[in-house]
Amino acid sequence: MRSEKNDFTLLDLTDINFFGTRLTSTFFERRFEIYGGGYDFGSRIERIRDNSGKIILEAENSATGGIQIWILGTRLDITDDYSDPRKGFRFDVSGWWSPPKRSASPDYYILDYNATAYIPIGIRNTWIFNYFRSDAHIIRKGETDRTAIEQEQGLACSSIADPEKQKLCLQVIDNTIAANTYGTASGLGGRSHLRSYPEDRYSGAHTSFYGTEFRWNLTEEFTPFNIYIMKDIRTALQIALFYEAGSVADKVSELGDIVKSSYGAGFRMVTASGIVFRADVATGNEGVEITVIIGYPWEPL
Repeated sequence: MRSEKNDFTLLDLTDINFFGTRLTSTFFERRFEIYGGGYDFGSRIERIRDNSGKIILEAENSATGGIQIWILGTRLDITDDYSDPRKGFRFDVSGWWSPPKRSASPDYYILDYNATAYIPIGIRNTWIFNYFRSDAHIIRKGETDRTAIEQEQGLACSSIADPEKQKLCLQVIDNTIAANTYGTASGLGGRSHLRSYPEDRYSGAHTSFYGTEFRWNLTEEFTPFNIYIMKDIRTALQIALFYEAGSVADKVSELGDIVKSSYGAGFRMVTASGIVFRADVATGNEGVEITVIIGYPWEPL
């Protein structure tokens, strides 16, 4: 997390494929859930670009890489409403196992914990507090030899004459070494955690996050709507104010040494079908990000 706004590189990927499935069983009027699923993602590095989009290096004969993930989790929900809670508590714990698809990949699992408290303020409004923690646990390290990783990814960093560009190329190799050594937990940045940063802006073996959000319900209604591709019943319009902070580190002893934060406001429309349409504007030390998506923040995948 010791980086500034423009301290990043871009990877062009090719031969991308993804498959995912998930099954959820609910009990006691959705107070208790058990879920499981599997995800498979594959790709191949095509080239590295700098933060302005200029090509640093074209990959040559890079190997197809990817990850496979199996997930098993459970949720306890003691809120007053499953779709739009105003009071109560939720706790979600899940385990994610990433078995290696290749001998060079690490074998590790992730434990995620997500706790959210809903406190009613007045008749309509709600103050929410969330804590999230994710930790990767290594079973077997992956490849950590720099030369072997460069050959596998098709990146001849030593062939780059410009020292600054070569440094950026070597950072890609360093990131792979770190991921193969410590594993990769759930990251920060994007639609849910640290909304003023791009998706997965920060990632490492350990993640800690906490946030608070005040939801002001402007209306409570039962208004049908039909807009070409969408037909539902609007039950509430909300304005939200939020603040978030989080930390990422490869070593658990360093978690919390550097903390990034974001804050902002959002507008939501809640429907009778349980769908929440959300638009958020968040700001932090790297600028402003806008999120338009379905679903409340801080909900596990």
